[in-house]
Amino acid sequence: MIVWGGSNLADALDTGGRYNPAADAWMAVSPAGAPSRRDSHTAVWAGGEMIIWGGYGASIYHTNTGGRYNPTTNSWADTSTGANVPPGRAYHTA
Repeated sequence: MIVWGGSNLADALDTGGRYNPAADAWMAVSPAGAPSRRDSHTAVWAGGEMIIWGGYGASIYHTNTGGRYNPTTNSWADTSTGANVPPGRAYHTA
């Protein structure tokens, strides 16, 4: 299980963790290259990566950015913000 972002009721978060049920242990998700802090975003598993997108940002009402997290390398890559990116939104489904 991978947890990233969300809210602590005071601020949107840009941190997370990975849970390994076999070891009953947590490991931090690397903050290097992570998307900006946000809550109410979507997260989906796409084969070997978790993709997060949208939500409420710290200074942006609805964000139309995201990131791709690879748990094998514990690293992030940006999602495209080029042509045809949808308008920002929160509480959406994917």
